[in-house]
Amino acid sequence: MSAEKEIVNYWYNKKGLFTINNIKTSSNRDAGILALKFDKNAVNEVFHIEVSCSITNNIPETTNLSKSIAKVVAEKFDDNEIAETINRHTKNFSIQKNKIRKIIILGAVPKSRKSDIIKEFSQKEVEVIEFENILYDVLEQLDTQYYRNDIIRTLQLAKFLLLSEPTKMAKMLVNGSFTSGSRKEFLASILSSEEIVKEFKKTNVERLGAILKNSSLKPNELAEMLENNVLNKKTRGLFLNSLMQQENIRKLNKPKKARKLEASLEKFF
Repeated sequence: MSAEKEIVNYWYNKKGLFTINNIKTSSNRDAGILALKFDKNAVNEVFHIEVSCSITNNIPETTNLSKSIAKVVAEKFDDNEIAETINRHTKNFSIQKNKIRKIIILGAVPKSRKSDIIKEFSQKEVEVIEFENILYDVLEQLDTQYYRNDIIRTLQLAKFLLLSEPTKMAKMLVNGSFTSGSRKEFLASILSSEEIVKEFKKTNVERLGAILKNSSLKPNELAEMLENNVLNKKTRGLFLNSLMQQENIRKLNKPKKARKLEASLEKFF
């Protein structure tokens, strides 16, 4: 199986479902994965899973989204050869055909069209699961035990030897694989965490100043932020006194113009 199918297969197994993979039609076409949900000794639900994982874009840019998705559904679920193969594998489980749930797992989904894509698939009775959510669940639950599966072992190594290193994570964030929008979203996400915000107590003045200097805050916005979100009744007066002292020191240190002791006769007359 491909790496993405190995991960999907592992994810369903961890959820307690029995999976049948490497299903081939009579013409050797890939028919996806079957996941069986047991209730005691009987199968009460079957998932027919198709994995379409792309790093760029799963759904081509098109004005007729409905037609494009209808084509995907027809090829992966409604094709006669695939339907016969799935029925052949499920006929021994006494499961009704309408009880077989269709799942498509997509890789990169454009955010601007995500809701429309999910809606179109849903209207054709196909549930969409984003691969990134599955990948996150698998990574989050991985522990330090040894995994024989090479794909899962690779994810484990990446989690504990790479992603646990702050400097490496920072380098990955600023390299070319992250867009400016992605970096902004990442920072907004981590700053919404209370634990991360608490770490700013350890941030020195120079670094905090650099953050504010490079922000897009206008002076009035900065003043409003300090007034409403930072200062309180006790610290507001101290802040203003300190600000006035800084201003007075700046004025005292401002170099005075040298006074001319002599003037020309022309200026005198």
